Parts: sequence; structure tokens; C-alpha cells
Amino acid sequence: MSTPALPPPAVMIQMVTAYWLSQAVGVVARLGVADLLAGGPRGAEDLARETKTNPDALHRVLRCCASVGIFSMRADARFALTPLGETLCSGSGSLRDFAIAETAPGHWLPWGKLESSMRSGQPATHEALGSDLFGFYAKSPDEAGAFTRAMGNLSGMVAREVVRVTDFSKAETIVDVGGANGMLLATVLEANPKARGVVFDLPHVVADGKAAILARGLAERVEVTGGDFFAGVPEGDVLLLKQVLHDWDDAKSVAILRRCQAALRPGGRVVVVEMLLPEDNAPSMAQMMDLNMLVVAGGRERRSAEFGSLFAEAGLKLGRVTPTHGPFFVIEAVAA
Repeated sequence: MSTPALPPPAVMIQMVTAYWLSQAVGVVARLGVADLLAGGPRGAEDLARETKTNPDALHRVLRCCASVGIFSMRADARFALTPLGETLCSGSGSLRDFAIAETAPGHWLPWGKLESSMRSGQPATHEALGSDLFGFYAKSPDEAGAFTRAMGNLSGMVAREVVRVTDFSKAETIVDVGGANGMLLATVLEANPKARGVVFDLPHVVADGKAAILARGLAERVEVTGGDFFAGVPEGDVLLLKQVLHDWDDAKSVAILRRCQAALRPGGRVVVVEMLLPEDNAPSMAQMMDLNMLVVAGGRERRSAEFGSLFAEAGLKLGRVTPTHGPFFVIEAVAA
């Protein structure tokens, strides 16, 4: 028997109050509740002692999370992990840092200024944070660390799909442009043992990359380099850009791609990993991410043809566009 559809007012109430749940998820992620429950069910009083929170308030937050399946609530009022809640445990593939970063001031406060972005067409970060997002992160190392780890974990999730659909077998040097902690590059190199790689990002970002590469046993095959991709990028046979271009408007995206085009070795490729806006506007993560880019970065999500236009302006030519088992596409370009 199918569940009857909710009436429109009930659906709208859920949409309007969705941020209540996102903040609940964010706070349990920051407190590390999922890690504390990894050993088995525990009560709010017990958890409150470890998290230095009010037992009643913590119980109410956990009860809310349990109502939507993040935890389960036992008859004795203890809470336990569910498969959904396990995604908030620390470690490889975790979404804990993503939950922290997306509900912390760097993203949360600009979203509160969405109307300003709607009127100006510009990001709300200067109004909300006093600088652009990355300037804010430069002064907020803890939050910047969560964001960098979140991007690295997301890269790890999509990396296997990139390897599955992309041929790197002829590449001697693969450069991960804006590669954060190198999770994507590490997975590509593990699948292509003859290749070497470069992780390239802002100096304060790649600081964590060396430790991550060392942990994967790839230190002898990877160079970790700090720099500015608007000034230039290291030379390579394949230049990877995962969720880099969506941070920027068209002019800046073309500037980045021109630097990549100039760094390509003969026969090389630029491999872009991004979401694509559906041509028919079918429901997808891309439309919401597009708004996120408007508010926090001044960038945007794009359609395939729009990437083709950016490539053409940068002296590149659109090649294969390959979907993955997820929201991302692999978009390839070669020198025109």
C-alpha cells in the first residue's frame, strides 16, 4: 500500500524548516556524536559528559536526529548509530567535515544574505563575513580545515568513479589543480602505477596534503606544491580540476583554463569533474549547488555547452562528457 502524498502546505512547511535539521546535523557532527556511538548505544547523560553539553538539550537534538533515521532511539532512551549516522563518523569517506563546513559561519552566514545576492548578482560573503570565502578561511583555520577535509573526502568518493570512466594509462604526469589534500590524485595514481603526480593548491591548503599523500604511501611519486592557479600551474599530461571552475565566474574560469592550456604537454588533456545542470531542469543536486556558488563564491554550475564555450575561449576543445554513478560528470578537453 503506497504512502499518501503530503498536502502542499505540509510539503512547504518541510521545505521552509529544512535548515532546522541541517543545523541539528551540523552540531552533532561538530560534537563527534557518531564517533562516540561507534562502540555501541549510549544515553544522552553519558554523551553530554563527554561533549560538555546540557543533557536535556543534547537528548532533544539526538531525538530529532533519530526521528529522521540518523540515529535510532532505544526503549531505554539510549541512542545508537544507523547506516545513515555512520556517514558522520570520522575517517575516509566521511561526511562529518562536510556537515560541519556547510553549517558553520563561512557558508551559513552568506546563505542568510541570499536576498542580497539576488539583488546584486554577487556573492554575499563580503557582506556576511567581511571578505571573500577564502579570505575568511585564511583567518579561520579550524573552519578552513573542516572545509578542506570535506572537499578531500568528497574527492575520495568521486575518485573511484573518475578512475572507472577515464583513461590515464598514457599519462606520465598528472596534475591535480586545486587538489586540496590530494585524495583524487592519490586514487588515480594507485590505479596507474607508472604515473607521477603533482598536488597544486594555495600554500595554506596543501599543508595538509603532504601528510595525506604520505599516509597513502605515495610520497615518492607525488610533489605537493603551493601556488596560485591564476598565475600559472605545473606542467603535465593530464590536468585534473575537480569542482574548481564552479567556484568562479566565466571570466575567471577562462583565466584558469588558459593557464591549464599553457601547461599541457603535447597531446595532453584537461579533465574537469563537475556537476552539470540538467538540460530539462530535472531534479538534481546541481540546481542547489548553483545557488550555493552564487551566495558563497560568485561561481555557478553549468551545462555541457557552457563548458564548451569556456574551453573555446581558453584555446581548448570540448571532448568526451561522461556521467558517473553520482552527481558528477567527467568533462574532457584537449588543445584546440
